[in-house]
Amino acid sequence: MKKDNIKVFQDKKNRKSHNQKIRDAHILREQEKEAAKQAKEIHQQDTSAAIARYKRNKQSRLKKLTKKTRRGQPVMQGQIELLLDKIQEQKQKEKQ
Repeated sequence: MKKDNIKVFQDKKNRKSHNQKIRDAHILREQEKEAAKQAKEIHQQDTSAAIARYKRNKQSRLKKLTKKTRRGQPVMQGQIELLLDKIQEQKQKEKQ
């Protein structure tokens, strides 16, 4: 019987009070909010980087395509370079 009493006493000793349970739950919620906030921030940074990369590529393509000679004729060198790049990318994708 003494062993049972000791065990019950140890269980009571290890139990958390109501205030401690509430405090732990609050801390856990705060940590979850912080983790969600960081994940959202990382996603937003990735998205903005992708958009910036897309805009740079689009601007360089447009610049190559709209080049004109003195007489207003299109410069074919830029268009040919873009076609060559496109073909090389397709070949690399096929190899993978």
